[in-house]
Amino acid sequence: MRNRFTKWLLCFSLALSLVPAFTAHAATNTTASNITETSLRLTWTFQPGESFVQIYKNNVYLDSRAGYNVLDVTSLTPCTSYNFNVVGSGFGSSSTNVTTLGCPTAPAITYTTTVSSIDLSWTATNAVSYDIYKNGSLYATTSDTTYSVGAGAGQTFQIKIVAKNGTGATAQTTISATTQTFTATFVQDNLSGNIRVGGAFTNSNPTSPTSMNIALYRVTGSGDVYVGSTSVSIGANQSVGGWYPIATGQPLGTYKAVLTSQSATTSGASIGSY
Repeated sequence: MRNRFTKWLLCFSLALSLVPAFTAHAATNTTASNITETSLRLTWTFQPGESFVQIYKNNVYLDSRAGYNVLDVTSLTPCTSYNFNVVGSGFGSSSTNVTTLGCPTAPAITYTTTVSSIDLSWTATNAVSYDIYKNGSLYATTSDTTYSVGAGAGQTFQIKIVAKNGTGATAQTTISATTQTFTATFVQDNLSGNIRVGGAFTNSNPTSPTSMNIALYRVTGSGDVYVGSTSVSIGANQSVGGWYPIATGQPLGTYKAVLTSQSATTSGASIGSY
């Protein structure tokens, strides 16, 4: 009976002596360094008595190392997240998460506006194409870093540029840009009597009506003399055209029409008599 107890005690003591070897973290401090778009270096720390590990990439066996605590990993995909797990022979392990370089950065946008466009330029790294959105809708895709977006006069637009790299990873920037209001000047010599201004006017605002304001001046050696004005109403997203009387009984001279509008434009206007 005593011999049996002694054997059991010896077996139990042996089992206890093995527990640390199978439960301790055989490899610790797994770290990634020298990270590029397609490669990195893994290092780890062996625990006392350990000299062999297996390395797993995203839970798939990658390589083994005996006596060495470094592994150079290649053939990775740019801008991709990986998990590396280093497992020791004692079943202990240590892991690290890392993302390779090559992710696009958010574009830094600069712009100028006219009455009919928003002229964009931007900088971004690690991008192969750019999606341009105007007021939430895709407007264009380009590989350049400049683009002109058509827009109506005197309106505010939300412009978003999404930079994409070769793997489809994205980074984006949104700006608010307001186009200029319309102003233009037209001059005509040798007019007298009843003066009118003619033209075709287009309101590019899809939701709000606007007006084309026309002011008439007589040009003199001492400055412009105000003669009269009128305003032409234009519905949302509509065009109007015709001749619009401004003044009567005017002396012979040179006349200037100044046209202004919040969101309407014209490609030209004429000053005439009737």
